[in-house]
Amino acid sequence: MKQVLVVLICLNIITFTVLAVRAPILKNCCRNYSKTIPQLKRVKGYDIQENNGRCRIEAVLFKVGKRWVCSDPNNDEVKNLVKKLSEKQQRR
Repeated sequence: MKQVLVVLICLNIITFTVLAVRAPILKNCCRNYSKTIPQLKRVKGYDIQENNGRCRIEAVLFKVGKRWVCSDPNNDEVKNLVKKLSEKQQRR
């Protein structure tokens, strides 16, 4: 009886450890788009999120201060902002 209890406790610990490791990965994905698009002068950088199975939508992530803003990559304003940021990085 004691052995069964020890095995169940060990299985629970392993399960919770695996679940705890997966949580931060999903937290870093955009789940929806922001309604506002940041101004060029406030954007410190950007990154592209692909729909790769881990993240469910494609998005452009703009770094604004200490936070990230998720934007629709098909939006014309977002495309223009990415273009301007790319040109700005190439000049450096």
